[in-house]
Amino acid sequence: MNKDIAIVTDSTSDLDGRLAEEKNISVVPLNLHFAEEVYKDGIDLNNEDFFRKLETAPVPPRTSQPSPGELHELYKTLLGSGYKGIISIHISRELSGTWQSATIAREMLPEEDIIVIDSKSASMGLGLAVLSTWEKIQAGASIAEAAEYARGLNKQQKILFGVATLEYLHRNGRIGRAAKAIGGLLNVKPVLTIDSDGFVGPLGKVRGMNKFIPYLLDGAAEFVQGHPGPIDIAVVHAQDPQLAEDVLQQAKNRIAVNNSYVAKIGSVIGTHTGPGTIGMVVQKS
Repeated sequence: MNKDIAIVTDSTSDLDGRLAEEKNISVVPLNLHFAEEVYKDGIDLNNEDFFRKLETAPVPPRTSQPSPGELHELYKTLLGSGYKGIISIHISRELSGTWQSATIAREMLPEEDIIVIDSKSASMGLGLAVLSTWEKIQAGASIAEAAEYARGLNKQQKILFGVATLEYLHRNGRIGRAAKAIGGLLNVKPVLTIDSDGFVGPLGKVRGMNKFIPYLLDGAAEFVQGHPGPIDIAVVHAQDPQLAEDVLQQAKNRIAVNNSYVAKIGSVIGTHTGPGTIGMVVQKS
């Protein structure tokens, strides 16, 4: 394992904790605020308890980025443990202030080799970018080569996801009012994406789950059509692991897959998407 370059990301990557630990990927948590109570994403509140609180909270929770000080301390710890440089890859700056906190933390260590990257993605879009960059480093890439590779990965990704209601995205300011109207139509399920600039936007709409899953699969297959090699894929879910496994298997029946993952949507992403979310990320190598 390469001990020269450390990788840092944040909890919106929805990476499995054991996988991140196995690969020595440092994950800094965002904050979740239920009224006066503050929780560290993925640390203080498990997935089941979070969604239970989300659905019963009288006041919607809000989220906040880690402070520059937290990232500064993490960077110092990694550099003090022997790493010569750090690549810090984070959720789209259009969706969170985490990238800005990381940038400030880097400026507090001007003599060190720290590169902060806006993934222009979120959830396992960010997660796949982090894992692929880790593989690039293990294959011998320099910090500059790995960073340049990481910057281009959002153009190699297609993100498709559906929410049970657009209310959570709307009330947290992650999608416009016009798109909210889609969710008011009877049994219409909006299909959303994160575009190449890092914004959440509508991709289409289908009537009913029986048409939604084929829409996801068709969109993924179309995106990778003609790609010469296998692709990486992640299916993310909010408390429906069986559906996620089924979607992944259907995708594997249609697409040559290299690495595949099923991931739980964490507290911060779940605050904005709500329960009942299912999504897919495909990434060309």
